[in-house]
Amino acid sequence: MIKNIKSKYQAGVTLLELIISLTIMAVIIVGALKLNNSASSTNNSTQLTTDIASIRAAVKNMWSGQQSYGTSGTNLNTILVTAKRIPTSITVDTSATPNVLTHQLNGTIVVASTGTSFNVTVTNIPVDVCIPLVTGAQGWTSVQAGSAAARTTFPIPTATAAADCDTGTTLVFTN
Repeated sequence: MIKNIKSKYQAGVTLLELIISLTIMAVIIVGALKLNNSASSTNNSTQLTTDIASIRAAVKNMWSGQQSYGTSGTNLNTILVTAKRIPTSITVDTSATPNVLTHQLNGTIVVASTGTSFNVTVTNIPVDVCIPLVTGAQGWTSVQAGSAAARTTFPIPTATAAADCDTGTTLVFTN
């Protein structure tokens, strides 16, 4: 006669194994989110740099040879919109006068004449986007971040840009 011997094999996972698995998944998810945030910040700063350079080129092109960008303080946004010189990544509100330009971080861009030159003022710039914008600024007469002093020597060191960007969320590029 053969006895029926029941063995006691484990079926399923233990609580300890479940906790370890969840911890590993949490670490992976946190790492992926940090990489995504870093990539998003890089994309935003690259896009803004391209947009600002495009606007600068459009203004220079439209007023080349005139020795003046109009009366000092004149907002040039509407003229640029009418001439279709605004990059497509920038939202344009034509219901306002002058037209309102909004970049991808929900801040505004104002292009204004200073008489013989012009300023491009960009608002709502977070520090992680500001630093690469300031350090990568080339071809401008000056760049001012927040309430810091305008910088006129390029390239601007990263430490200087970081300190300047901590003073506010507005950048002013002067041509």
